[in-house]
Amino acid sequence: MVQDTVIIEEGPDSKRMKLDDEAKKLVQSVLVKKPGGESIINEYNRTKALKDETRRKMVNILAADMTEKNGGSPPRLVKEKYARGIVALFPYLSDPYSKNGFEHYYDGESGTGYLAWRIKTIQRNLAKERRGSFEGQVSYAERGSGGPTVARHSKFTPEIVLSEDECKEAIAFMNHSADEDAIKKKMKLTFDYRRKMVLDPMQSSDLLTIFPRLKDIKGLVSVYNHI
Repeated sequence: MVQDTVIIEEGPDSKRMKLDDEAKKLVQSVLVKKPGGESIINEYNRTKALKDETRRKMVNILAADMTEKNGGSPPRLVKEKYARGIVALFPYLSDPYSKNGFEHYYDGESGTGYLAWRIKTIQRNLAKERRGSFEGQVSYAERGSGGPTVARHSKFTPEIVLSEDECKEAIAFMNHSADEDAIKKKMKLTFDYRRKMVLDPMQSSDLLTIFPRLKDIKGLVSVYNHI
């Protein structure tokens, strides 16, 4: 008698659990091996949260590991795996309002998030090292081309100028928040960051990719003069 073989396909929940487990083990192994990593795990175990400084340290460690193993431009799936691993290892760091819970660490659709920003910083630093010193170079805006990237005197000066890391945190917050008032406040705080983007011909075309809320929250573009 011939018996039919029944093949049981893996369901979506099972696949997700498998991905979460693999990603969790990856992030945990990196943090355990790297200097300062265990203190991050210990802080989370004590408080079920991470201080901003600790989170930045974790992101730096993971981004460095990612680029060491995958080169200066890690594939999207690799970045997603590290982001997934963070919230799998530290569930209270998950974003309940996003699709997968880890988009604030890396969002493959927009290419944003803490890990993405850190990797871009690493890429910029590597590029600077290759090109050498930039002192004395004249910027594109200073050549007087008359185009949209020419430096202009701004009518608005933010009361507080954020550091680069603080700007990235604000951007990640805005991209995953539904609180329009809070987003508008963050937009004011990141005004100088956007102005620099507009004046940089290499970054100006990415403005609405980095700040997508300019498109979907009424009045932001007109209020802040497109930056």
